[in-house]
Amino acid sequence: MLRRLFTVLLLVVVLGVSAQQVVVNRQHHFRKTVPAGNYSGICWLGGNRYAVVDDKSPTAGFRPLTIQIDSLTGDILSVRADSFITSHQPNRDEEGICYVPHTNTVLVSSESDGQIIEYTLDGQLTGRRLNIPEVFADIYSNRGFEALTYNAVTRQFWTTTENSLKCDGQKPNIRRAITNRLRLQSFGDNLQPLYQYWYVTDTLTADSSEGKCTLGVSGLAALDDGRIVVLERLVHKTSTGIGSHVRVRLYLVSPADHQPGAELPKQLLADFRTAVNLTRRNFANYEGLCAGPRLADGRQVLLLVADSQNQYKGLLRDWFRTIVLP
Repeated sequence: MLRRLFTVLLLVVVLGVSAQQVVVNRQHHFRKTVPAGNYSGICWLGGNRYAVVDDKSPTAGFRPLTIQIDSLTGDILSVRADSFITSHQPNRDEEGICYVPHTNTVLVSSESDGQIIEYTLDGQLTGRRLNIPEVFADIYSNRGFEALTYNAVTRQFWTTTENSLKCDGQKPNIRRAITNRLRLQSFGDNLQPLYQYWYVTDTLTADSSEGKCTLGVSGLAALDDGRIVVLERLVHKTSTGIGSHVRVRLYLVSPADHQPGAELPKQLLADFRTAVNLTRRNFANYEGLCAGPRLADGRQVLLLVADSQNQYKGLLRDWFRTIVLP
């Protein structure tokens, strides 16, 4: 009896401490219930329903998922993929997806054409799209719209490019240790542009000058209070693969506290690293981010999904992870 009471008290203390800090839960993969893919964006459809986009799927569309989350810890219990829903149009290198509850539609961003277009939940095109400001056409190849989010409380969409626009500076690489200067752009429910802010990434730093290294923003999650979580992702790929790693940093910004056109201060929420080497094979190139449900104690869950490049050479996996905000 005393042992059981001690266990309960310990659990209460642990949960109380966790409620005051950001919790990074361990990552999971579900080989039997999630097919190999190139999952680059995720959104919450409500309840235990989600949708992901695959930037190399044969046709444009999205894949629904059922994700069970522990209501106390926010950890992922299971993920099951459903059949791919498609418009039967060619894939547009689709990178981001967000759900709009009042229209029951999703919008999907593309790097190939620089557009963000709307689908019904059965995969049909509505003919509507965000009215993207012309400046966003000035992108580096394959460095356009990765991130996309919508919040039903603030009634705003937010997006940005993975790297700086050409007119705003060079993009960082393994020999060019510079930041990205990004335009964080919002849109209203009428799909017209609203406000634009500057977001500056960290400086790219690499462990060595070997291989390839990229740094950019691959995900956004708009919160109910108007703040935005930004996913900065550094990927270092060595020539042999061994020693390759990904460093993910999540930052919090608050556009509402600043005038449009301002550079947004950022607050670090989480910082973690995954790698492939002789002892570890947890390399996870996290590209998708969304705000999910709240836990029983009111804390906000964020979900992340990694792009495994179709489980490249059997080394990579389709990882999922949750992060719980205090």
